Amino acid sequence: MKKLALLVAVFMAAVLPAAAETGALKLSLWDEIAVAVPNNIHDVQGVDLGIASKTATVTGVQFDFLFAQTEYDLTGASMSWIVNLANQVKGAQFGLLTKNDTIMGAQFGVVNLSMNSTTGLQWGFFNQAEYMKGLQLGFVNYAKNINGLQIGLLNIAENGWFPAMVIVNGRF
Repeated sequence: MKKLALLVAVFMAAVLPAAAETGALKLSLWDEIAVAVPNNIHDVQGVDLGIASKTATVTGVQFDFLFAQTEYDLTGASMSWIVNLANQVKGAQFGLLTKNDTIMGAQFGVVNLSMNSTTGLQWGFFNQAEYMKGLQLGFVNYAKNINGLQIGLLNIAENGWFPAMVIVNGRF
């Protein structure tokens, strides 16, 4: 128990000075109804935890039960049981519905939407990306422009080997 208390004290001493301008820990009830240590609910370097959260930037982990929304930048992992919305993700998104503008990393959900570009992996029932560089694994995959591979029941890539294919499609 003493080792755990010492570990927590060392972690807080290391994180809090570095995160003086940002919140190291944010607990959210709904949207922006939240508390943060230090008192910055808009920029989090550490952990954003709650029922439903809206945060400008997250560097670390964002985990919410209903929805997790990042407006500008997410570096790390964002997990939600229901809806996960972000602008730019560098890391991973988890949820029933994941949506972002740009992602460098991975999306895991039933429905994965990338409104601009995806570099990495989309894994779900339905995957959609405007510009895909990497791998889409799902029952239905769509990419307007792909540099990579789609594996699924129906694969649609406007610049792929074929506009629509079963099992495998892509372009390198």
